[in-house]
Amino acid sequence: MPLSVAILFHFNQHINEYARTASRVCYRGLLKVLRSHPSLKFNIHLSGTLIHALNWLDPEPLDLIRAGLADGQFELLGSTYAQNVAYASDDWNNARQIELHRETLKDAFGVQPAVFWNPERCWRQSLAPIIAGGGYSTTLVEDHILRKAGASSPATFTTRADSHSLTLVADDETLKHKFNLAAWFGRGTQVLKYLREMAARADSESLCAAYAEDAEAMGLWGWENGYGPNQTWAHLDRMLTALEAENGLRLIHLSQAPAPSADLTPIPDGSAAWMDASLKRPGAPYHEDGYTDWFDFHRRSPKLSHFRQTYAIIRSKMGTEAATPGAQRLMRAAMHSYLAHQYEYGCIGVGGLNYRGWEDARAAVAIAYAAKLADRPSEFVLIEDCNGDGSDEVLISDGRQLIIVSAYGGRLLYWADLITGQQFVGNPLPVMDIEYKGSEFAVPEPRPARWLPESDSAQDAVELSDEPPPTRMGRFLPDWIWNGESTPLRVALRPADGGETVQPLIAQTRALADFVTLDGGAEAPPLEWLDSRLEKNGVTFVRYLSDELTLEKSYRLAYHRMVIASYTLRNHDASDRSFRLRVTNELCPDYDDVIRGGRGSLAFIGGDTPGVINTRTQTSVTAQSSRAPQALEQREDFCALTIGLVYDMTIGPRSEQKLEIKLARSKETR
Repeated sequence: MPLSVAILFHFNQHINEYARTASRVCYRGLLKVLRSHPSLKFNIHLSGTLIHALNWLDPEPLDLIRAGLADGQFELLGSTYAQNVAYASDDWNNARQIELHRETLKDAFGVQPAVFWNPERCWRQSLAPIIAGGGYSTTLVEDHILRKAGASSPATFTTRADSHSLTLVADDETLKHKFNLAAWFGRGTQVLKYLREMAARADSESLCAAYAEDAEAMGLWGWENGYGPNQTWAHLDRMLTALEAENGLRLIHLSQAPAPSADLTPIPDGSAAWMDASLKRPGAPYHEDGYTDWFDFHRRSPKLSHFRQTYAIIRSKMGTEAATPGAQRLMRAAMHSYLAHQYEYGCIGVGGLNYRGWEDARAAVAIAYAAKLADRPSEFVLIEDCNGDGSDEVLISDGRQLIIVSAYGGRLLYWADLITGQQFVGNPLPVMDIEYKGSEFAVPEPRPARWLPESDSAQDAVELSDEPPPTRMGRFLPDWIWNGESTPLRVALRPADGGETVQPLIAQTRALADFVTLDGGAEAPPLEWLDSRLEKNGVTFVRYLSDELTLEKSYRLAYHRMVIASYTLRNHDASDRSFRLRVTNELCPDYDDVIRGGRGSLAFIGGDTPGVINTRTQTSVTAQSSRAPQALEQREDFCALTIGLVYDMTIGPRSEQKLEIKLARSKETR
């Protein structure tokens, strides 16, 4: 019988624009190489955060995976939604993460996997019932951890905890490095020799050689270090062709691994070899100074301790009970935001204070607050720090709608229907590469454009350069990998980045955000903390533009489907003043369907009443104005579309002008 070989690629990014870069320089090319070898089987894992990022940014890799699944070439693995390190996380969180990822895979691909990818490979025996209870029968454990439990060969095993049992496949660290050497530099001798020797063993029928690696290793890592990804794909293509010719090997799905040969219970706690190695080696990927190994990092890391408490506080504020359909839908949205912003929690070199990928979990508190109100809807106006960012927000409800407004700029942060649970404004999931500042208005600055390959095809470079080991990729490889390798190595350098700049995608500017220009000067964004006064059915914010000019903005709700902002500009001066008001509205009607459906789920509405429609649900939001704007802006944001209305006015001495903007959602509800 041929030796069973499992090749697994782990795809993972946050709900961040960098997912599009990873797709261009890695995912597309990698998947097209795999699809060009239809006789070979591969194992694929995608984090839930990446699935939802690619839905909006670049769905082509998802389509390639669907095609591979339909042909029986690919098998998908499940995991935690946001790739939090399960060892470091509360097991209640772990169970919810596993549930959400499983739901995401079912929704995106129609599958319910049997094999579990354990994020960052750290093991404790108490994870076994959590994994098995999530619907999984098989997982991978690093070979060095299994050896400590008594394993003497790369066979498959079982392990038990309580009434649960899991099949274990050895995650082969040596095979990983040898395979990477072949894919990065075209040096396939080591990996083929390694696999042939394993296949020649008398017990080869019971063995499983498992290569498990980040998909980003097949293009993105090299691109970040100055290499062209097309050459990596060409090397990988040749490596797979060589595997096809090996009669003593057969590539398998992990669910088809050989039957377990023994039971290993209990398995001692173990940490990922790569994290231990990186902590010991300055300059290694994700290195952090001051820790001897991952367990030391887990015990003493201030950021882990801080956010362990933060997540516990957020969870306690959220609660989990929801009775009515609207409340249940909003609570699911709150849980999604809470879990998504635990991205890679517990991993070295990731996260920390003011990192939006963790801090934005606070948005879950506001959405969960809406869920609680949906169970007992009523009319009210109140002040509450409902998202835990340290500043108060104003909440207004007419018994059907709820809006949450920030004192920073008087912006509309959230807008939801308490009966149906639909959200129209909010967009809490995208993670921008800027510092977290609570509910303050913030957008990323333009940044230098990066070179990207023109083609997704596996192509050898026309010009190659010589580099001695360990090369620019040496920080990913152990020193022993170079033993016996001839030098130098031939590498394909990528072109330098261009000199132009690009504007990163914008998110979370929210709605009714006011930008003011006085007398042709610089535009002032909605950054200030504004004075406010509560009223019977709304709130008024006062913005002091100068000693002579004030802008009052009043919110109220109407007809159970409108948010109305009334503006009053007062000029106390003895001369005319020119004034430009630009009001932007970031709209995402039926937000959960936007996340599931991606960019195609939203479209602009043109005509005299501009707006945004959800093409999946036909729910729309339009912007109606009491006076015609001088200009209309449309901007594609991250998981939302923005409509901007621009008004130019001249304000006479000691006079005032008024303007009203209505955000109206379609009457149809679900």
